[in-house]
Amino acid sequence: MRNDAATVWAVTNGEIYNHEEIRCGMLENRPLRSHSDCEVLIPMYERMVQPSVGAVPLNHHFGATGGAAAEPAAAHRTQKAARELYDTLRGVFASVLIDAQRGVFVAARDPMGVRGMFIGTSADGGVWVASEAKALVPYCNHVEAFRPGHAVVGSRGQESQTAFAYDAWYRPRFFTDESWTPSNPVDLRALHDSFTVAVKRRLMADVPVGVFISGGLDSSLVAAVAKRLLPPDYVFHSFACGLAESPDLEAARRVAAFVGTKHHELVFSVEDGVQALDRVIYHLETYDVTTVRASTPMYLLSAVVRQYVKVVLSGEGADEVLGGYLYFHNAPSAHEFQKETVRRLRLLYTADVLRGDRSTAAHCLELRVPFLDRDYLDVAMSIDPREKMCVPGKRMEKWVMRAAFDQQLGPCEREYLPHDILWRQKEQFSDGVGYHWIDGLKEHCAQRVSDEQLAHAAERFPHDPPTTKEAYVYREIFEKHFGRFESASGLRASVHRWVPLWSDSSDPSGRAQRVHVASNAAAAAAKADRAN
Repeated sequence: MRNDAATVWAVTNGEIYNHEEIRCGMLENRPLRSHSDCEVLIPMYERMVQPSVGAVPLNHHFGATGGAAAEPAAAHRTQKAARELYDTLRGVFASVLIDAQRGVFVAARDPMGVRGMFIGTSADGGVWVASEAKALVPYCNHVEAFRPGHAVVGSRGQESQTAFAYDAWYRPRFFTDESWTPSNPVDLRALHDSFTVAVKRRLMADVPVGVFISGGLDSSLVAAVAKRLLPPDYVFHSFACGLAESPDLEAARRVAAFVGTKHHELVFSVEDGVQALDRVIYHLETYDVTTVRASTPMYLLSAVVRQYVKVVLSGEGADEVLGGYLYFHNAPSAHEFQKETVRRLRLLYTADVLRGDRSTAAHCLELRVPFLDRDYLDVAMSIDPREKMCVPGKRMEKWVMRAAFDQQLGPCEREYLPHDILWRQKEQFSDGVGYHWIDGLKEHCAQRVSDEQLAHAAERFPHDPPTTKEAYVYREIFEKHFGRFESASGLRASVHRWVPLWSDSSDPSGRAQRVHVASNAAAAAAKADRAN
């Protein structure tokens, strides 16, 4: 998009959920060229940056050299304006704004990196930005994932010198003060209301909206809240997937029936997933074992979703915000619990939101994640972590969120979900689709990689060598697609392995955690008692 004078241009992949408030407030209902939510970026920028004298003609090819260099103070003014601009937004985005009059550009990414974004440099001094690394690696000598919640400002003629000079515009206290341990008691009303607003924002659409339902707490709550906010006659489609014996499928059916969605299922086989691995890793641009495991079912399901809707809601982010992964049961202290939630939030763009964005976008879908709403994060991340921590026999993982939507404990006048769903123990997605999914992947990879190959993995893959046969297979596929390019080194450095802390097992699977093992053992014993 551009301004009327064609001096400021913006390219944005994203959704600005508060664009109507911006139009009516900050922009004082000034006429714009369209009703696109992303169009507010340019007039907001023009209001925030100080005007300068003398225009620089816009080169029709932004990547070409030429044009006057920016005045020394222009980049500083742009940086200040960018911080204010992006901090005003409530939404997700990967965005580049070019101000030809001042000879500057600014690139920025949303707080949690929900929208994919990469930045690279080429030998001719150019700076390249794209939503996927595969668009950059053939042309750049270095490519890396753009840091969420940051901006980069560059000047004409000096683009490459500051290409990776990230400036943090998203600066909540839980990110900026590592020593801070919140002490606020949980406010169930505030949790309930802020999450409801987060879901409502993400129903903004002029195309059909659906929802993923795994049968666990997070996606089920998203579905239940969204259904209450939609018109009574709205056909709200829900989607679930799993192997034939999946614990998620049955739970998802119960949620769909209770909430009142038009439900769709995909029952896939391990072989279906194995056959999709090459495509999944090509779209993901990572070789992280946990991310590949969880992305493959979501990728397969998205092919079904696209037949019904264009936008799909999901529950990503809840486990990072609330400490919901089962290894959080082993947190040694409240401070360490809080510290780990912050670490997980910082790395979401390398794991769950990467999975969500790529698995759906590969099928031309748009994913929306209410649990990562900025205003909800302000509430949830300011709760005393002792209120979030698990207490055996008294308080399970994500207790505060469950209680906020419990008819007896929270501010709810009627049930949002069946009691056993609201209080269902965490199943990580790659476990919940069926326990044989991970076992089947391991069996496939064990047949494909020899002991000798694994023993010499460090020789073939000097950077971050795989330590299991499953990781070896994923790395092979990754290198096949991207390894021949010089810039792949930066892409490899952007990969972060998803590994649980405080765990007895090196396997990232949730069912490898001792609390899941104990829970299953107790359930099996109870079943045996009933049989006797």
